[in-house]
Amino acid sequence: MIPLGQEQNLGRKTFLLMLSKKTGTSLILLFLALALGMNKDLFGPKLAPTISTIAFAILLIAFIMFVFGYLISRLKFKNYTFTLEEFDIKLKQGLFNTKEISLPYRQIQSVDISRTLAYQFFGVSRLVMITAGHEEENVKNHDETDTVFDPIDADLAEEVRKTLQRKIGVQVIEGTTKADTDTAADSGSGIEVK
Repeated sequence: MIPLGQEQNLGRKTFLLMLSKKTGTSLILLFLALALGMNKDLFGPKLAPTISTIAFAILLIAFIMFVFGYLISRLKFKNYTFTLEEFDIKLKQGLFNTKEISLPYRQIQSVDISRTLAYQFFGVSRLVMITAGHEEENVKNHDETDTVFDPIDADLAEEVRKTLQRKIGVQVIEGTTKADTDTAADSGSGIEVK
């Protein structure tokens, strides 16, 4: 159960997927540098020092790319959160251009979860909350109008969906008053009030 009022991130598996997307190229460069470094003798004794220098340069570039990829992934992960409140869900994302959205439960029409093959491998999902008033046919990209968690841990997505399905469509009416009996009597009920 997700506690109300507590800020949540998208899950550990989501971070691993973000990290793999940002550091994939650096890992390929790392393997290339290692392969060159271990096989420098295949190029002959004259080229071996040059190959070693190239392998070291590629290794250095791969390390720098990995560090930047890790930092970007970490910042993106830490700055993409949601909070389930009593009457709405609050979303916050971004580091420099912070975007905060408050989405009342009564406006959510449905909550959908989809998982591609890659997402199944990583154990994450794509959660889409379709809201009232966003079914225009001229909208090309539904991600711009619907609220999307992409990616989010599969278990967390199911838990969010269950919580939202219990809350969507429920409207709380506060401040109800007792009907005025004098007004009802005057409206043609045939009873005269003096």
